[in-house]
Amino acid sequence: MKKLLLTSFVLIVATVSVSAQTEFGVRSGFYKNMRETNLFFGNDGLADGGNYNEGFYVGAFVGFKLSEKFSIQPEITYASVRNDFDQIHIPVLGRYRIGKKFSMFLGPDVGFLLIDNKSFKKINFGITFGASYEIIDKLSIEARCYYALTESLKSGLQAIYAPTDVSTKFNNYQIGLSYRFD
Repeated sequence: MKKLLLTSFVLIVATVSVSAQTEFGVRSGFYKNMRETNLFFGNDGLADGGNYNEGFYVGAFVGFKLSEKFSIQPEITYASVRNDFDQIHIPVLGRYRIGKKFSMFLGPDVGFLLIDNKSFKKINFGITFGASYEIIDKLSIEARCYYALTESLKSGLQAIYAPTDVSTKFNNYQIGLSYRFD
């Protein structure tokens, strides 16, 4: 599965980069992790209901401009969360520019937990969506949300903790700045 995802990612980037104008950039800001669950994991520091921890993120992106208004933007982002699980996210976003300064984006995202944990899966899939506004040339403020599509709890543990209606997902939102190097 990992090889298939990596191969697909490389093929998309290679195909798009042949005919597109390319831009590079960095991003950083505030990260809020929201682990939603209906279970209690005493040893993992996870209470039932919502678990909200703050941190920061840093990342880089490559934008492939396909038209005046639309681009494909693969990214890699490291998120460090206080008292929580550090993660790496790799989204591939479709970005649509509305006017000269405002844009919206949406795309699939693969998240990787950077620690081994007996209760949670190391890889999660979701969707990232958000918007950005260019404050000055090349510098933008952005807000985005990651919504998990997959359960974070390891398969065999669902029956142990609670046999029915188990839900544990890693969601987050980010608010920060991005800078493009054209």
